[in-house]
Amino acid sequence: MPLQLLQFRPGINREGTTLANEGGWFDCDKIRFRSGYPQKLGGWQPLSSYTYQGVARGLINWVTLKGYNLLGVGTNLKYYVESGGIYNDITPTRAVAVLTNPFTTTNGSKTVVVTDVDHGAITGDFVTFSGASAVGGLTLNGEYQITYINTNAYSIQAASAANADATGGGTVTATYQINVGLPTYGYLTGWGAGPWGYGTWGNGLPSISSLRLWSQSNYGQNLVFGPRGGGIYYWDASVGVGSRAVLLQDVMTSYDVPTVQHYTIVSDTSRFVFAFGCNELGGSTLDPMLVRWSDQESVANWTPLPTNQAGFIRLSHGSEIRTAVQTRQEVVVITDASIYSLQYLGPPYVWSTQLLGDNISIAGYNTAIIASGVVYWMGVDKFYRYDGRVQTLRCDLR
Repeated sequence: MPLQLLQFRPGINREGTTLANEGGWFDCDKIRFRSGYPQKLGGWQPLSSYTYQGVARGLINWVTLKGYNLLGVGTNLKYYVESGGIYNDITPTRAVAVLTNPFTTTNGSKTVVVTDVDHGAITGDFVTFSGASAVGGLTLNGEYQITYINTNAYSIQAASAANADATGGGTVTATYQINVGLPTYGYLTGWGAGPWGYGTWGNGLPSISSLRLWSQSNYGQNLVFGPRGGGIYYWDASVGVGSRAVLLQDVMTSYDVPTVQHYTIVSDTSRFVFAFGCNELGGSTLDPMLVRWSDQESVANWTPLPTNQAGFIRLSHGSEIRTAVQTRQEVVVITDASIYSLQYLGPPYVWSTQLLGDNISIAGYNTAIIASGVVYWMGVDKFYRYDGRVQTLRCDLR
């Protein structure tokens, strides 16, 4: 019998049986298809032997003016800048308190109770103590992770057990990092899960507790970033990896910087800082459909005036802005039900908005990407692309 060339169809088809899928591929492991042929997936290797704390949900890579190759890593617990394989903790701080004899130790226990009225910490937060004197045989200077007790007290775990029941520590400076976030979504049910006053009497409503997500962009060699539902922070690369990020309104003389936001980017060519889903000017309540931007070439001036280009606009189609993607000529904004284009016009209108598509969906906050000038994202039941017009991607299984 003469040899025959077998031509297999590319892709994996699990909709039928192995017999019905004659001439195609039914199962695979660690391969991909390229130019119609299967190709094994390459392996991976660690970037560094060092590790970081938490689950990473945000990455950004850039090179500074001095040629340092940096990687920003946002986890549910901290924010790091990797340089030379070392993860440098630049997590912003939210408060500094000076305490008097705050530590209470128990003989034979590593657990230390810390008293600080209205500390504002939650379980998992980090605090750094300095200036502490010995108490119960322990000197508690350094960074510790917090376990919440009540609004005026929390506990930490010392490296060794105390040798006495004691209270003390002298005058201690406690520096608190911003509250940590969740590594995954949490589904809450029962009393207290939903908003106060919602639902019928005696019946609790379900609620979703969001995981910690980060948005980050470069402003020159510096970094503008923030957690979803938190503030906007700024890290100056010229100060070095040993410095922490600070609130954007604390960087310099600032004007009306948003105090809460869902997503932040810096426009590439025109150099505006955008906040998507943020508090309105002069307010503190987050509006999930509000877009605000700073003055051009300024990270800190967000007050709209006739003499600058700061401004704002509220989108109307949808209930919340999910994400935004910078393309070559526009900023593409995706809500839970529509897609918009923001294009720079210059003063006096500054940025124009155009509704590109309606009745769309997006599966999550991190499901949009740009590749070769085309924006792709995953919807609830299909995949989309935008290359000047909104289209759905062909799917044989669907």
